[in-house]
Amino acid sequence: MGWFLEWWEGLGLFGQTLACAAIPATAVMLVQTVLLLAGGAFSHSDGGADAGPDLDHGSGGDGGLDFDHDHSFDHGAEHEQGDLSEASSGLRLFTLRGIVAFFAVGGWVGLATFDGTRSEGLSLLLAMLSGGAALIFAALVIKWALMLQDSGNINPKNAIAKMATVYIPVPPLRSSTGRVTLLLQERFVEMDAVTDSPLPLKTGQSVQVVGVTGGNVLIIRPV
Repeated sequence: MGWFLEWWEGLGLFGQTLACAAIPATAVMLVQTVLLLAGGAFSHSDGGADAGPDLDHGSGGDGGLDFDHDHSFDHGAEHEQGDLSEASSGLRLFTLRGIVAFFAVGGWVGLATFDGTRSEGLSLLLAMLSGGAALIFAALVIKWALMLQDSGNINPKNAIAKMATVYIPVPPLRSSTGRVTLLLQERFVEMDAVTDSPLPLKTGQSVQVVGVTGGNVLIIRPV
């Protein structure tokens, strides 16, 4: 650890500030990647487990799941369709992935510039520009992925009854959207999701898709 302390002390206050932005953001980015890979592995290994709950409307044994889109889990969905569709069609700059990219890329570029020039102004300028570029790039990637889904390449209704993993926490009672990852149509995808659960669903939590709103937002429940 001696080399790290020596490097840290040599940065000065400005450099340490940039490092405090870059290092945690990079760590979060690595965690995001691990969660994506792990989520894909778990979804793939579930195999036939997705069909676990009885989806037969006549089976009243569980008193549980009814995936009829005319009632049950779709209550209130018509009221939210407009808002959720609009949210899915815009350019989302300030997502978790975009903010992490902003601090990770901007922090390291600023730190590298400061290490070579010792100019705080130039380092801050390049950090903001590169971080902003990373933020916009992440937003464009997300928009492109959503466009692929909306174009019909992925049918969200095929996700019903499948297992998924929460990627961005899902607020309770459909108060807002979160995101989940799952294996759908032989590809690993990330989709918007809401829940009727009174409790928020946390990152990494296993959930099951029980319906789809008119805005192609998944309705999920905790497992």
